[in-house]
Amino acid sequence: MACQPLERPFQPRQKTSVANAPGPRASLYVPSIKNGPEDLREDLAKQLQKLGIAAFTGEPITNRYSVKGEVFLEQGKSYVTWKIFNPLDQEIGLATTQEIGSVATGPCLFDNDLEPIALKSASEIDVLLGGSGVNFDALKKPTLFIPIVEGAPGDGSESLAAAMQENIIALGLDVLPEPWHASYILKGKVSMTPAKKGSQVISILWQLERQNGEYVGKVEQRNRIRAGSLNGPWGPVAIAAAKGGASGIFKLLNEVEAAYFSRKSK
Repeated sequence: MACQPLERPFQPRQKTSVANAPGPRASLYVPSIKNGPEDLREDLAKQLQKLGIAAFTGEPITNRYSVKGEVFLEQGKSYVTWKIFNPLDQEIGLATTQEIGSVATGPCLFDNDLEPIALKSASEIDVLLGGSGVNFDALKKPTLFIPIVEGAPGDGSESLAAAMQENIIALGLDVLPEPWHASYILKGKVSMTPAKKGSQVISILWQLERQNGEYVGKVEQRNRIRAGSLNGPWGPVAIAAAKGGASGIFKLLNEVEAAYFSRKSK
């Protein structure tokens, strides 16, 4: 009687293999970075998640892809190289190198801002894995130029413009001294109705344009004041008017620069 192989009822029908492992976008482990800080891998994982890659840190899970980082110095600059490994811990030929900074300004990552490094690294890794990466142009902070306000009586032309600049800066945006490099031009214009029964109506129009002159939107303010009360110093009136106008302009910029503001809030 021929011998038959013994049954193995507790053996799996199919061995675990790379073929049935989750793809690198579905599960990507980020281990500790060689010669680099722990914070960088945490920041990288967060940025990868925002790009639709299910990156994770902490304890490794078997049968998962990973992206391994190593920091090194070369010709006076520091770099980090990222390599993709399959679940068998084999390189698969996907790698990218990101410059960190000059050794003169600090060869150690601990002295650098990790967020932009993690963002650029995540973008390049996303491209390696078939994504489109980060649109960095859309993430640039909007900058404004605010010229002297037109048509204001008293010192309103200067005081309104100065107050608007202060309020825009307080909201976290940059105001440039020249229009040439600004993303947007914010023009202010004041008009007054003739005095009637001791009062008149003041209208302030704030018009937002792109640097090339393209119209973006506007904010209008109207108020009734005592006739002639703004023929001299505007004082707190300029501050109050600019605060309200800046709030409206900021909301407008949130709409037209949605990519920048949505990512900034995360």
